[in-house]
Amino acid sequence: MNAPVRAAGALALGALVVAFAALAVRPGTTAGAPATDGQPPLHSITVSATGSVTLVPDVARVTVGVSVTKASVKAARDAAGTAMNAIIAGVKELGIDEKDLKTTSVDLSPQYNESNPPKIVGYRMSEQLQVTVRDLDKAGDVIDTATSKGATDVNGLWFEVDDPAAAMNDARADAIAKARVSAQAMASAAGVTLKGVVSMSEASVYYPGPYYGVEAARDEAATPVQPGTQDVQATVTVVFEID
Repeated sequence: MNAPVRAAGALALGALVVAFAALAVRPGTTAGAPATDGQPPLHSITVSATGSVTLVPDVARVTVGVSVTKASVKAARDAAGTAMNAIIAGVKELGIDEKDLKTTSVDLSPQYNESNPPKIVGYRMSEQLQVTVRDLDKAGDVIDTATSKGATDVNGLWFEVDDPAAAMNDARADAIAKARVSAQAMASAAGVTLKGVVSMSEASVYYPGPYYGVEAARDEAATPVQPGTQDVQATVTVVFEID
C-alpha cells in the first residue's frame, strides 16, 4: 500500500474514533433520576387533597353608632358626643376593655332643604364605634346596652377566630395526611411501593371572612346571638416517589 492510501486510511480511522468518543460522553437520562424540566420524576405519584378544620368563633365584633341632626355644628357635635360617651361608659360596665373599643368613623355634613337654590337647614353628625367582644355571651348585651344609651345605628355583628394561623396549619396537616392515604391506595392498586415525598406545594388556603349575625337590636327582647361555626380549608399537591 502506497503512502497516500495509508494516510487516507489513518484519517478515516481517526474520525471514527472521535465519533465514538463523542457518543460515549453524550448526556443521557438516568432511570429514576428527577427530571430537570420541572416535571415530576419518572417513577412517582402526584396527588392533590383538601384538608379542613371546623372552628367555633371566639371573638365578636359589633359596630354601633350615633347619628344626630341639629341646627348648628356645635349642637350636632355636642349631642353626638354626649350619646357616644354614654355608650362607651355602658359597654365598659359590661367588662369590655379599653383596647377593644375603636372609633371607625366620624362624619359631619350639612343638610339641605329642597329649595332652589338649596339652603343649609342643619348639620348631621355621625360617629361609629367598633366593639370587640371576647366573651361571646356578652355580644347581645353590648348591642342592647348601646341602644339603651343612645345608639341610633347598629351596623352589624360578625364573628371571627382570634388566631386563625393555628387553624390554617391544622388544615394543611389534614390535607397532607389525606394526600398520603390517597397515594398509598393508588400505589397498592398498582402493585408498587410508596416511598418518600419528592415535593409538595400549596394550591390554596381558604379562611372564611367575617360571619355576619344580627343586624339590629330589638326593643321588645334581648338581642339573640348565635356564633355558628366556620370551616378553614387547605389544598395541597404532593409528589411521592414509588418503587
